[in-house]
Amino acid sequence: MSISRLRLCVSCLLLGTGVSCHAAQVVVLYGDSDYPPYSYVENGKFTGIYVDMLKLAATSLAPQFDVQLRPLPWKRGLAEMENGRAFGLFPPGLKKERTYITSYSLPLYRETVVLFCNDKVMKTRRSKFPHDFVGLTVGVNAGFLLSARLIDASKLGLLRLAPATGTANLEKLALGRIDCYASDRGAALYSAKRLRTTRVLRSVVLHEAVELSGEDTFIGYSGGNNPTYKADFIEKMNAAIAALHKSGVSTRIERGYLR
Repeated sequence: MSISRLRLCVSCLLLGTGVSCHAAQVVVLYGDSDYPPYSYVENGKFTGIYVDMLKLAATSLAPQFDVQLRPLPWKRGLAEMENGRAFGLFPPGLKKERTYITSYSLPLYRETVVLFCNDKVMKTRRSKFPHDFVGLTVGVNAGFLLSARLIDASKLGLLRLAPATGTANLEKLALGRIDCYASDRGAALYSAKRLRTTRVLRSVVLHEAVELSGEDTFIGYSGGNNPTYKADFIEKMNAAIAALHKSGVSTRIERGYLR
């Protein structure tokens, strides 16, 4: 028995509280450290939609489990899962090639890639992709995975892709320098909300034209890290996630970041 646990037991006995002297089981879940608005570090604080959701979910697992959320660069997090040093990581999607992730939580959220278009483009009804978007210039985030539908349309010469970094695509869209912008819905709405304090984007409205793709996200659990409490933890965490969705709390958390 550790010194800290021994002290806890002695305290319980002396106080006669009847409280169990078993210390809470610490469970560490790692999250992407640079993935706003979902999980990211800002001013030294780990925050985001997923972080806030899991912090709330963790409260219902106490005092049995002390859930600690820690940030890691995404590639390092995946490597820690693969070698079995990490117990859980959020928010992976379901990828067959990640054979080292053998269990998943209930879905945390559904991330979607959509096309946002400027006022001029949206004067014409556009709902069928790629038919309604032929000849347009679509801004994309350089270095990020794109929707297969968008890539295929580009290869066929139906539209032109214009890569850019940071918030340049939002600024170009606001100024009419690109026709549309393909982005994760949450990331675009979050960035636009933060940029509306600037002169360029103060009054911009993001017109969502069409959804290109979507993917559910989860807590993934490593197949190489199997403590005795694993099944119990996953079951209780799933129940907590389900309660957040049913109560509408997860939706309120999302709105706080995006609107």
